[in-house]
Amino acid sequence: MQREITAETLLRQGQGVCNEDALITLPERSMYGVADGVSGLTPYRDASGRTAGCIASGLVAACFADADVDDLERITLEANMRLRGVMERHGVGSGDTGSLWGAVHAVVRVDEDRVAWVQTGDCMLYAVYTDGGVRTLTRDSVESHDERALALWRRDYPGDWERGHRPPEVNDALRANRRRANRSGGYSVVNGDAGLVRHLESGTVARSGLAHLLLVTDGIYPWREEHRADPAEWVRGIAAAGLASAVEELEAFERQDAACRQVARFKQSDDKAGVLLTLR
Repeated sequence: MQREITAETLLRQGQGVCNEDALITLPERSMYGVADGVSGLTPYRDASGRTAGCIASGLVAACFADADVDDLERITLEANMRLRGVMERHGVGSGDTGSLWGAVHAVVRVDEDRVAWVQTGDCMLYAVYTDGGVRTLTRDSVESHDERALALWRRDYPGDWERGHRPPEVNDALRANRRRANRSGGYSVVNGDAGLVRHLESGTVARSGLAHLLLVTDGIYPWREEHRADPAEWVRGIAAAGLASAVEELEAFERQDAACRQVARFKQSDDKAGVLLTLR
């Protein structure tokens, strides 16, 4: 008899003009994931009002849904190649990294005995065991680069920070971050760049002893100070109370911290996508 998987999913729009996050929910293939779109620094909207990031995350999700294989890395690289073709048709050149469309993601495939996973960027995957132990399976390769740009903004331009206005020097720092995509010392992202194959991360873990798997985009994060250095208690809380309850609490904090003083971030509330799997 096949072992049971129960999935709680959540998708909420933040402050943007459209939701650039996407869910991957394929219960018939025991495959679940999240994707977070990355728009180019040059604004783009299609006839339906979708941003480049929305298009990119939707393309990644569609590639997993349409795939006739279960190899998570292979599907990711196919999505990368397909996104490159879409950008070329829209005149977006690979020579300008700042203009590239992209998406980061985390996806799992749960088999009877093992869990396979793949990840890019700052999407995160956590495992919770029946004994209460929490294991962080992925690394946020974006955070350190974002933190430098945020520190520059807050330290050198406090007035602009309070108004939510990004000065040219901060925009230059963000452009410099884009040049680190799929490069040594940078971060991984599905953006049509062939270098993704060298920076994509993946792995497998035994299913034995697993109680939950939590996958989130960067809009869902441990906001309490005591959880930021060690998110284990935050993850256990989500596993116990559910995603909806945790995100409602997070959004209440974001409304109270609208100026982003307590937790430095680029906007009050980002798009949010999450999947909480319960394994039996």
